[in-house]
Amino acid sequence: MRPLSILVIEDESLVAEDLSMRLEQLGYEVGGVVDNAADAFSYVSVVRPDLALVDINIKGSLTGIDVARRFREEFDVPVVFLTAHADASTLKEATTTEPFGYIVKPFDKRSLAATLETAMRRRRAEQKLVKMERWLATTMNSIGDAVITIDGELRVSYVNPVAEQLSGWTQEEATGRPVVEVFRIRTPSGDTFANVIEQAMHEGVVVNLDEATLTRRDGSVLPIDDSVAPIRDEGGRMAGLVVVFRDASMRKHQEQQQREQHYKLEDKIQRRIAQLEAANQNLSSFAHSIAHDLKAPLRAINQFTTRLVDEHGAALPSEGQRLLSVVTDRACQMATMIDDYLRLSGLSHVGLVRQRVDMTQLVKAAWSTVTAGVAQPPALFLAKLPDVYADEGLLRQVWINVLSNAVKFSRRSASPEVHVSGSEDANMVSYCIQDNGAGFDSAYTGKLFKAFERLHPQSEYEGSGIGLCIVQRIVHRHEGDVTITGEIGVGASVEFWLPKADSPMPRDPD
Repeated sequence: MRPLSILVIEDESLVAEDLSMRLEQLGYEVGGVVDNAADAFSYVSVVRPDLALVDINIKGSLTGIDVARRFREEFDVPVVFLTAHADASTLKEATTTEPFGYIVKPFDKRSLAATLETAMRRRRAEQKLVKMERWLATTMNSIGDAVITIDGELRVSYVNPVAEQLSGWTQEEATGRPVVEVFRIRTPSGDTFANVIEQAMHEGVVVNLDEATLTRRDGSVLPIDDSVAPIRDEGGRMAGLVVVFRDASMRKHQEQQQREQHYKLEDKIQRRIAQLEAANQNLSSFAHSIAHDLKAPLRAINQFTTRLVDEHGAALPSEGQRLLSVVTDRACQMATMIDDYLRLSGLSHVGLVRQRVDMTQLVKAAWSTVTAGVAQPPALFLAKLPDVYADEGLLRQVWINVLSNAVKFSRRSASPEVHVSGSEDANMVSYCIQDNGAGFDSAYTGKLFKAFERLHPQSEYEGSGIGLCIVQRIVHRHEGDVTITGEIGVGASVEFWLPKADSPMPRDPD
């Protein structure tokens, strides 16, 4: 680290020589010694010292005070005065140059060292402050928002370029003026900036203003978003305010465009919903019409095959009777599939009537239904199930479909069992149905929720292949979900979840 360089301006050669020697002993570098103002100015125009020791009374037309003032204003060189005696008026004039200290002749090494050390500490602090001020000024000038600072007397002390542009007031014009004269705003509630200032200063909080308007210097009105925050000194006392604001024209334009787009989209959605509802209604009517037309020939097939058996069954060989039985069974199966399809298509149009459902009792009732007429039904292991707010009629269909599958696919087990359990957390209730029946290859899990998809032939296990599809549709209508897992020869497990509610939900719209 280089030693600090000091310029000595002293017209007494012995004093100058003694001072230079002492400075070097203290570790400073004496950059030069001059005895008049002209030589001092020539020196600093070429070499910039860290500090100048200036005798107040030097020879020539210019005094040490004149030199110090020019050093300070033009060259930013700090000065410490040397003086043996001076009257009060001279010392008063000297203070206007903001010297960093005084050294009284004759001086000793200790007082010289202390004065110089104090001066250099002040110099470093001043340079640090100037650097910080420049950094802050650059930041304020570069920031995208408008910034106005207000002193303790509520007068403008600073206006950044963006604030100049938005308000119409330049920094020079605005500085020192009352802020309510420069920053004329009005809030949506009709409050003026004076009201906002009072709130910020008395409550000591940041006041955010949206939808405010600024009356510019030329009288035009600009929508702005702004905030007003208190400025506090080191002791926590209110020293002023800072106002940060931005032009809200673009935001308001974008919001207006968004509102218009929203209205257009909402209108388009409503028209599309109406079209879809009409299309669904037409599709539903068409489906029922087709179902009616398909079931008519099926009824005729059943009637004629039954009549054929009754009137001519004895004359038919055994193979003919078997073929007639196949025709009758397939016709019945087709009729069942049509009924199931109508039931499935109708689920999307059925309104949900939500109420508290005792799931334990609902499972018991469904079990009685699906095991009626079954010679050896599986053993049922039913745990206490959590209740749920849902459509009881639709959930009854879920349980009937799931439990009938469990009964059907476990009937060939040596000791068929069906386990039903449930659980709940803060948001959902879940139910699990497990059997030890035929099971299935998990690679085909995705097919099980598709309409009329089957993993087992009709000759092994009867059914239309639409039961789980109906289960999924009902669970989804309740904003829940359902999964199924299985393993061949081990069994299957169906689990479904429903949203939990502590009170009855509103009736689902039709």
